[in-house]
Amino acid sequence: MRQIEVAFQGAIICRGYRRTWAFPAEVATLIERAAADGSVLHLFGGHATFGLRLDADRATDPHVIGNAFFPPFRCESFDTVVCDPPYDRASNGLWAQVLVPAACLARRRVWWFSTYSLDARFHGLKLLRWWAVMPSRQGELRYLAELERTRHPHGGCWPRAGDRERSLAPAIRKFDWRSQIEQPNFQFAEPPA
Repeated sequence: MRQIEVAFQGAIICRGYRRTWAFPAEVATLIERAAADGSVLHLFGGHATFGLRLDADRATDPHVIGNAFFPPFRCESFDTVVCDPPYDRASNGLWAQVLVPAACLARRRVWWFSTYSLDARFHGLKLLRWWAVMPSRQGELRYLAELERTRHPHGGCWPRAGDRERSLAPAIRKFDWRSQIEQPNFQFAEPPA
């Protein structure tokens, strides 16, 4: 509990935000500045204005069309991974499970922006700092958290070959469709050795 109290940075009141599949400007600026020195992956890309965007919704025109639970990238492929899951499609507790692949893909940091709060330690991630965010007068309170990747997620990457049913949480199995890259000309940078 003490770590959560120390990590609290205050409140962010957003001005003029409308639901547009993009971050409020105040949140986008904070994350973009913190991640400016490395590669960034958005697991629920939406209309983010920086980094590589993966999204299952083709209407958002992401760089990669795919499933955030099963991203088509190798471990430690990005310096920063941003998780901004949808708010109206499923329980936010379910969306928190995407932190397993996020912790696998990140070399340094994971950012979490959701109506669902997290513990100080979660799947190889350690809470560094967090904010309470009010996106609008009518909007639901959200949490913005910066987490440090301290180790690979417990139990390794998932799903593991030959162990599909036991390696996935039951609530996630229904989302088990594989990501695919539909932009064959898009060049991915190789992670440094």
